[in-house]
Amino acid sequence: MPLPGIGVAPAAGSLYQELASATRRAFVPRLFVQIYFGSPTLFYMTGNAQRAAGGLNQITIPMQGNSMVQGQFTGYGGGFNSPQIIPAIQNGQFNLAYWVVPVPLPFGETIIQATDREISLLKARMNDVYAVTRQNMARLMFTNNSANPLFTNSFQDAFDDGTNFPTYGGISRNAAGNSAFKGQYINLNSGTFSLGTAGFTRQSMATLLQYVTVQAGGEAPTFVVMNPGDYATLSNTFIAIEQSNPTPGNTYTMDTAVRSSFPNLVISGIPIFSDTFCPVGNVFGVNVKYTGMYLSEDAAFDFSGFYSLVPLGQIGQQGVVVVGYDVVSAKSKSGFWGYGLLGAAF
Repeated sequence: MPLPGIGVAPAAGSLYQELASATRRAFVPRLFVQIYFGSPTLFYMTGNAQRAAGGLNQITIPMQGNSMVQGQFTGYGGGFNSPQIIPAIQNGQFNLAYWVVPVPLPFGETIIQATDREISLLKARMNDVYAVTRQNMARLMFTNNSANPLFTNSFQDAFDDGTNFPTYGGISRNAAGNSAFKGQYINLNSGTFSLGTAGFTRQSMATLLQYVTVQAGGEAPTFVVMNPGDYATLSNTFIAIEQSNPTPGNTYTMDTAVRSSFPNLVISGIPIFSDTFCPVGNVFGVNVKYTGMYLSEDAAFDFSGFYSLVPLGQIGQQGVVVVGYDVVSAKSKSGFWGYGLLGAAF
C-alpha cells in the first residue's frame, strides 16, 4: 500500500487518494529474500555426494570390526599354528530419507499473472522450494534425528561412541567385540580438554586435532566445522598475532587494502570453518573418505511436473519436488563430535 506524507507525497486525504489512483508505483522487478542462511558444509557434502539406488536398504556398507587372521613368529623348523576362521564383518545398513515439497499453482494466479506481472509468483515459489530444501538438509546434518524414523542420519549419530546412539546402521556399538564401531564423542570441557570458558585457541585446537587423528588410526579429518560464535573465539587468537609486512619500494597510502582475519583457518593442515547450522558449543570433524551424502538417482531434486486438480473438483494444478538422501559414515572413528565447548564470542 502506498505511504502518504513521506517525502514529496502529500498527507493522507483526497489529494493523496487522487494521486494514488492515477499513479503507478515505481517498482524494483526483483524479489529480495529476507530469510535463510548459507551452509558451506552442505555445499561440500552435496558436491561430493554418492549415488544410491533401490533395495531394502539403499545404503549397505560392509564394515570390518575385528582382525580376521592372526600372525605369529616361527623358528628354525618353520612351524605355525593352524589358522582360525574369525568372523569380523558386519553390514551397516541405512535407508534413504525422502523429503517432498508440494508446489501449488492456483487458477487465479495463472490467469492474473499471465501478463503484466512484475514478480512471477510461480518462479519465486520454485526458487523457495530449493531454499527450503537446502535449509532443512543443512539443519538436519547437525541434529539428533532419531525421534523420527523418516528423518536422515546426521553427524551426531555418525560420530557418537554409543552414549547417545547405541546402535548405528543396525550395528550395536556397545555389544562385545564392537568397540571399533564407536566414534569419537569428546567432552571439550573436562578431562583431556578442559577448555573452561575460554573456548578454543590455536594451541588447544592443534592438540585436539592430533588427539582425534591418533584415535582414528592416523588419519586426520578432512575438515572441522564450528558454530560462528565458537569460530570467532578461535579466530581471535589468530588476529592477535597478525602482522602486515610491506614490500620494499612499494607505495602505501590510505587506499592500500590490508587483509585481516580469514573466512577459514588452517591448523595442522586441516581447514576449519564456521557453519550457522552447527549448534553452539559443538564441533564436528569429518573425514570424507568414510563419511558422505548419498543421493537417490531416482529422486535427486526431481520435479514431478504440474498435474490438474480438476478430478478433485478444483481448477488449478500442483506438483511436487522429491529428494531422497542420507548422510552416513562407514567408519565412525574417522570423525569426531566435540561437545560442551564454552567461550563462544556471541
